[in-house]
Amino acid sequence: MIKLMRRSGTPLELEASQVLRIRKTDPRLDDGLGNTLINAGQTFFVQEEAAAVAAAVKAELPSLYRFTHRIGAPVWVNVHAAKGPMPLAPNHRVPGLGSALDIGGKRQYVRESPEEVRSAIAAAGGDVQPIPDEGLWVQGRETLREILGSLEAWDEELTTPE
Repeated sequence: MIKLMRRSGTPLELEASQVLRIRKTDPRLDDGLGNTLINAGQTFFVQEEAAAVAAAVKAELPSLYRFTHRIGAPVWVNVHAAKGPMPLAPNHRVPGLGSALDIGGKRQYVRESPEEVRSAIAAAGGDVQPIPDEGLWVQGRETLREILGSLEAWDEELTTPE
């Protein structure tokens, strides 16, 4: 059990196995809500710094893996509960964005390569997908548009560093 302090000053006890994702708060989305956002079935904001929260969770949840968020900041993901790597839609093929994975019913875009994402998910026993390639867009364009268009992205509003 991880013991943290909510932004309000009240204690929070969190079961590490429930954690899906951790990131530093960003003033564009989370202004005044604390230092760290934790997605674990619901969203929690806590006072502790993201790296400290991730270290405490990782001590009890070895499948917590550090990726690089598209804005360049760390984002920790429970890769045992993840599916990927997922293909990048053409509108997400931008410099600095390498791959994506699905976690908690949403897509997380990261800077790591599809191979790195696949390796992390495989090592933790997550839902490993084939490495996406360009041919996917030629053969199954309509099906992929349906799949990619139906999944909301984590932190979609955050496209650039602070």
